[in-house]
Formats: sequence, structure tokens, C-alpha cells
Amino acid sequence: MNKKDIIALVEDRLPAEKKQEVIKWLLKNPKQQQRYHILKAKHVAKLLRKSGDDKMQRPSKIQTGWYKYVGYAAGIALLLSLAYMLMWPTGNVETSVYATMETVTSIGENRTIELSDGTKITLNANTTLSYPKTFSGESREVSLKGEAFFDVAHNPEKPFVVSTDNGMKIQVLGTVFNVRSYPEDLNVETTLVSGKVKVVEERDKKTVVLNPSQRATYVKNEDKLIVDNVQTENFTAWREGKLIYDETPIRQVIGDLKRKYRIAFSVESPEIMDYKYTGEFDNLSIEQIMDLFEVSSPILYKMKDNQITLYMEN
Repeated sequence: MNKKDIIALVEDRLPAEKKQEVIKWLLKNPKQQQRYHILKAKHVAKLLRKSGDDKMQRPSKIQTGWYKYVGYAAGIALLLSLAYMLMWPTGNVETSVYATMETVTSIGENRTIELSDGTKITLNANTTLSYPKTFSGESREVSLKGEAFFDVAHNPEKPFVVSTDNGMKIQVLGTVFNVRSYPEDLNVETTLVSGKVKVVEERDKKTVVLNPSQRATYVKNEDKLIVDNVQTENFTAWREGKLIYDETPIRQVIGDLKRKYRIAFSVESPEIMDYKYTGEFDNLSIEQIMDLFEVSSPILYKMKDNQITLYMEN
């Protein structure tokens, strides 16, 4: 990111995705925020001068230079105040950008929010949800990176749409479902608890409609959409601190433990990554979970500081 990106943001010339990237960068760089405000002030002053010059060409609007520049200053102060309140709210995890909100959870954190339409969403760890401050238009659209449980307020006139960063769309009217879409996962999963949803793979327009207790799995490397019947509790228990696995690839289990317990993993035996695990962890410590691994699977572990090494028994 550089000054050109800030200027493009100031002049509103960035596409939505790039705009979000630049704003996230600014939020992490106080010095660049100052640069943004300076450039914003110059841009506003330029617009006000142009507006003032246009008015000066009309005889009925002639004013002295002193009054004109007082008007510029007042306009700049007002617009900068509004820009600051919109762009950089203090003490709030959510940031409003052009009426777009973003809620981010860190590793080990779950969080429940309520949208303007009454929809309740619980975010799993290391998840980002982007959504309008107020829904307008013909649909209610949000973007998800990570995992979240949705309890959507019913509104048949405004379908609720969840978009993931890998081109999946889940369309509903009012229902309860879970979406898992972590970038590092091999699959994107939508699990329906109640109601009905339509899952669309945007690139090839593959579409499936789910009934309760069904899961749609998009296999990224095979570009394939699969539907199966499942126990929904296995995919939603994380909200109560539980982790439930049924023939789950160990890669996914490790990813869950990393996000929940802020711990690093390494693997000494490559065959571990082919192993599928079945088990349930109910609000256990990471040490208790690893002890259960040793009892219920051929996987052994060593722990040092904040690092766990997995290996297979001989």
C-alpha cells in the first residue's frame, strides 16, 4: 500500500474489495491515517474551490475573498469531522466504511452480533463478516471469511445472501444454518439446521437446494459440489465450546485447534495428514484434548512451550 492507494480512496476510485484492503491497512497505521486526513482535506478544499469559482461566475452570487475562504474552511472542517466519525470510530471493533460494517474475531474468540434486520450471527474464531449498516435494495447481502452460524430474520421480499471469498453464495429467506469457509480449508461447507437454502457456486453456476439436516460441500481442488445428510449438531456445537468430529480429516481438526487455542502444530509423520478422526471435545483444555488423541487414535504428541508436534506410534 502507498500514497497512490490513499489518493484513490480519497477520490473514491477504488473497487469495493480494494477499498476494504486499503481501509484495513490504514486502521493499522496511525501515521498513514494522518496522511489520509491531510489528503482528504486537500481534496475537499479543491472541490470547494471549484464550487466557489463556479458560483463566482454568477453575478448574483459574488462575494468577497474573505467570506469565500471562511466558507471553504467551514466546509472542510465539517466534511473532515464527518469523515473522521465514519472512518475511524474509537473503541469499537466494528468499522463503518461508506455504511459498510465489518466484525472481526481473533483466534480463540467467538462473538454474536445482531444485524439491522434482526438477523443474529455467531462468528467462530478468526472470522471476518462484512455487512451493510442498514440493508437497502432487493436483497440482504453479507460477506464471510471464516465460519459463522446464521439465524436469519424472515423477510420473503428481501432474500438473505451470504457470499464467501471463493465464489460461493448461500441464498435464504429466513432460516438457521452454518457456513464454514476458511481460506486454508480444502472445502467450503454449508449445513442447514432449519428452513431451506440455495447454494450457488458462482463460477460454474452449480446450484443445490438444501433441506434441514443436509450439508453442501464444495471441494475446491475438484470444483465439485456434494450434498449429504448429517447430524447438524456436529457442525454447530462450536458455539457452546464443543468440537465434534465424525471421520473428519486431521488437517481440519488441527486447524480448529489452532484457531481455538492459539497454538502451533508441526507434523513429524506425513501419514498423519491422511488420518480421519472421530471424537468429541467438550470445553477441554488443549492438554486434555491431546491426551484423548493418544487414547483414541494412533497419534502421539509432544508439547513444548506453545508448539505441539504430532507423530505416529511405531
